[in-house]
Amino acid sequence: MPDPMPEGPGFTAVDLRPLSEGEGTGAYCVNDAGTIVGESGSRPVWWDGDGAPTSLPVLDGCSGGRAVSVNAAGLAAGSLYVGEHLRPVCWLPDGRVRALELPDGAISGTAGRVNARGSVLGNVMWPGYRWRALRWGPGGEAVELGALPGDGETQGHDLNELDEVVGSAKNGTGTRTAVRWTAAGKIGKLPPPRRAMACGITDSGAILGDGVVWNRDGGTVLLTGEPEFSAGQLVRISGRGVAIGWGVTPDRRSTCARWDPGGRPTVLRPLPSDDASTCFDIDDAGTVVGESAGQGTVRPVCWDADTDATPRPLPSPRGLTAIVAQHINAGGTVIAGYGFAADSSTYRGIAWRRS
Repeated sequence: MPDPMPEGPGFTAVDLRPLSEGEGTGAYCVNDAGTIVGESGSRPVWWDGDGAPTSLPVLDGCSGGRAVSVNAAGLAAGSLYVGEHLRPVCWLPDGRVRALELPDGAISGTAGRVNARGSVLGNVMWPGYRWRALRWGPGGEAVELGALPGDGETQGHDLNELDEVVGSAKNGTGTRTAVRWTAAGKIGKLPPPRRAMACGITDSGAILGDGVVWNRDGGTVLLTGEPEFSAGQLVRISGRGVAIGWGVTPDRRSTCARWDPGGRPTVLRPLPSDDASTCFDIDDAGTVVGESAGQGTVRPVCWDADTDATPRPLPSPRGLTAIVAQHINAGGTVIAGYGFAADSSTYRGIAWRRS
């Protein structure tokens, strides 16, 4: 086990150990209680504060899986492997596994996001690789989400605490467009400027798309980076309506940014010795996590929530390289990510806990 290194901006790094020696591990979500969920090898798992793993149970006939989301109460959601297909499930706080209902005719499905109510967002597949967004209620029952006339294919990408969902849908010509579903499952296109997908929604109804935020009152905010960079992919919006994403500078270097609710950007610069940055998640205070790259190295970094957005390196367990910080809980107390372990040729999960 790599030794923790307690240096950095108030964080201590902890190796997320595998269930079996030599397995790779991946951390996919961390809640405000500090519970981290993911996978070890091909088995679903959660880790305690010291990085010790506990295997999550699987249904009979399933060979493994992964947990990808967990709410504050400890309800986790994910998918299990059933031959060539996936079965969406949730794990109750007491550790029991429960299957999430598949609609008639569906052959596969994934669960991707669980909210505080215990509702779960996912996507299910019919023969012919036709996908539809689906929400499951707290009891595991399927709640139908409407489709646009014509093609009928939909994809759900985010769920808020009001059971509202955003994502994308194809119309009769096969064109994909950004949509929102009400808690009752009614679908609606988002207003101009038209985008192909919506990737995030807050409890206040702010919806993040590609270069735009749609507000519940019908107003829109454009997210640009000129003159410092051309905005590219938007990845996350915080509960307070602060968005993050990345783009490309005039000299073709990757850079990331944080936009306030009014659309004003703050560039999230790499560490002083590096030349490129990428961001992945943001907490409610505005702290952002990601990677800083340069000279053939990739290092985990967090950017302060203040207006200067100072980049700070995160400590790393020994023996890991190419380290990335991917997730941060809403309270900003725990960060999760991964690095490459050369001795076992596997990727290993890491947690950074505020000290």
